[in-house]
Amino acid sequence: MIVPLAPSPETECKQVEAELLTVLDSVEAGALLISRAGRLRYSNARFGQYFAVEHGRLEKLEAMFELEQLIAPRCQSPEGFGQRWKRFAAGDEQPAHDELEMLRPVRRVLERFARPVIDREGARVGWLEMYYDVTGERQIQSKLLQTEKMAAVGQLVSGIAHELNNPLTSIMGYVQLLLSHGLNPAQFSEAGKVFHEAERARRIVKNLLYFARENEPERTRVDLNAIVERTLALRSYEMKVEDILIERDLEPELPETMADPYQLQQVVLNLLINAEQALLQDRGKGVVRVRTRRAEGYRIAAEVSDDGPRIPREILSRIFDPFFTTKPSGLGTGLGLSIVYGIVQEHDGEVSVENLAGGGARFVVELPVIAIPAKNNSRAEREPRLQGVAPKSKVLVVEDEPTVAQLIVDVLREEGHQVDAVLDSQEGLTRLSRVQYDLVICDLRMPRLDGPAFYDALVHSGSAARDRLTFITGDTLAPRTMKFLQSSKMTYLAKPFLVEELKLALNRRLEAIEQEQGQGQLVGARPPKRRSVANRT
Repeated sequence: MIVPLAPSPETECKQVEAELLTVLDSVEAGALLISRAGRLRYSNARFGQYFAVEHGRLEKLEAMFELEQLIAPRCQSPEGFGQRWKRFAAGDEQPAHDELEMLRPVRRVLERFARPVIDREGARVGWLEMYYDVTGERQIQSKLLQTEKMAAVGQLVSGIAHELNNPLTSIMGYVQLLLSHGLNPAQFSEAGKVFHEAERARRIVKNLLYFARENEPERTRVDLNAIVERTLALRSYEMKVEDILIERDLEPELPETMADPYQLQQVVLNLLINAEQALLQDRGKGVVRVRTRRAEGYRIAAEVSDDGPRIPREILSRIFDPFFTTKPSGLGTGLGLSIVYGIVQEHDGEVSVENLAGGGARFVVELPVIAIPAKNNSRAEREPRLQGVAPKSKVLVVEDEPTVAQLIVDVLREEGHQVDAVLDSQEGLTRLSRVQYDLVICDLRMPRLDGPAFYDALVHSGSAARDRLTFITGDTLAPRTMKFLQSSKMTYLAKPFLVEELKLALNRRLEAIEQEQGQGQLVGARPPKRRSVANRT
């Protein structure tokens, strides 16, 4: 009987090493094994793939410092690559966990787990690092975090915008009335400056509304090239004056898609202004390049880049955060890029930013190409057209803000209408139960009884006034508000509004009422037995 010889320690060691290397080759991670003296013992194929280094070249490297010289410049933080190994070499032998962000040749986020290698006697004989590609996971987390930020700040902005809308409505309205009252040149100039600044504040509020918008965009057929051209026309003169050259490269025959054209114009405009301000802060001149192209996955893309300063790495991840800005006071609110992010997300698109090798930054917006229905009626085609000036009418204004209520009264009385105003919605219901009106203008957000409750009370009491309502509101952001307006099919005017917008809205509403119900029908109370509903509400 022949007894097989036991393997020698050397043979057994080689076998274990071979088994270990087989395991490291098969795991879905990049593996790097370093001796205690700093010599490279092993790296698997996935490690080379992650860092874009051919395996043959890796095999020729002998020491850790050679590998660090090769790979570190490709990392966002070059000192981070060899940091863990250096701590181990200095005596820190604790397991470690961190992340590395690769910038070249492709952007990649790698999660690294590192720990010492221990022999049978418990001695530290080397250092093992395992790398996992978590780029996709981090992108999803970043998007979720950005969405949460937008939602939280959107709720805050909604309340702020509503509070600003009431005084802005009064200021702009009364200044417009003042400008129409035959002022002398000096007075007209001063009033004009007030109106100009109020209009500036109005645009800021509208930016807030764009930022916090929660309802779906109103989509129609759009040509991205046409939107870009139209937006460039808006800024071309200002950029020319500032010695900024615009270069455009618009791909011909770009597919059309379904989108909100006004929101997309806001996206392009905000990106242009961002590039313009970056150049002005840097050297006062430069080049802005605008490009459109087809993108992968049946998508179209718009790019806006400049040759100004690069975006610092430490703020690159925060560039789309609401109210985050590096501009000096007075140059920005920190909402421009947040608005871009929100609008693009609403359109199921993607927006990204990157620094360019030669300097400057590039923003890329990608949008899906959505099939266009055979027929698409725009909002303008659905709106009743104003055929003429509406007849003089009797109007009730229900508005809890005294200055806004008085402004509406003054404007409509100048138009020849008979107008009453109440500051309390319960009083408005009482007035409607006693007096006949051709139109009721009601604020949507009021104490005690808000607009929806006011409308419900009219419906339950059977009052014809329910069909003569027009709402005014500075709160078109809240989903509850929009759901009510859409379900009840109520017309509304958003604050802050111009005097001309108020007049136009009134005339259109009166004309629509006249067409629907016929001339001469007045709003009155329904049978007395239902009037008690107003008191129960």
